[in-house]
Amino acid sequence: MNEYGNEPINGLPSELPEGEHVLWQGSPSWESIAKRVFQVYSASLYFMLLIAGHLVYRIMDGAAVSVLTGTLAWQGGLALTVVGILAVMAKLYAGSTLYTITNRRLVIRSGVALPMIVNLPLTKVESAGLRRLSDGSGDITFLPVEGTKVYWLMLWPHIRPFSFRRVQPLLRGIEDPDVVARLLVNVIEEMRDAPSEHEAAQIATA
Repeated sequence: MNEYGNEPINGLPSELPEGEHVLWQGSPSWESIAKRVFQVYSASLYFMLLIAGHLVYRIMDGAAVSVLTGTLAWQGGLALTVVGILAVMAKLYAGSTLYTITNRRLVIRSGVALPMIVNLPLTKVESAGLRRLSDGSGDITFLPVEGTKVYWLMLWPHIRPFSFRRVQPLLRGIEDPDVVARLLVNVIEEMRDAPSEHEAAQIATA
């Protein structure tokens, strides 16, 4: 049994109610989490520049080859350790995340040590945006209706950066983002065209 073995449906906390069904499920790419959340590439470049600059300084200072080799060894080892930890964290977060879109809501299951599941009814979504990335993947953001309770700590890192006042859930680094965006448009249009529960009751009793 895995850590999500108690999920009746993969990625969902309970059985879906009658009339609700899963339309799409996906996970973020490892590269997207590594590059845009844990800044693995930026950290690697930073350490390379730092080590190169220090070596140039030591060479100009007349340091012996043995000293340069020793300096390079411990600095390089430290850099590899830090970058390796960041890469492992990115892999764990990407592997533990599952995005689900049903005909009624968005569900994000994420977390390594403490998995959490966040539900956002699509009726509480004011708008959504698509951002295409150079690697062919894309990010889809959701702007909740004003007053909707969405918690930053429960969603991180699946949130739009700097969206503290109105926390915006983010489907990060998904493949075929245009397909998912079109699916969302269709679902939201269907929900807007469908009668509300109150209207449906009035129609049924008419």
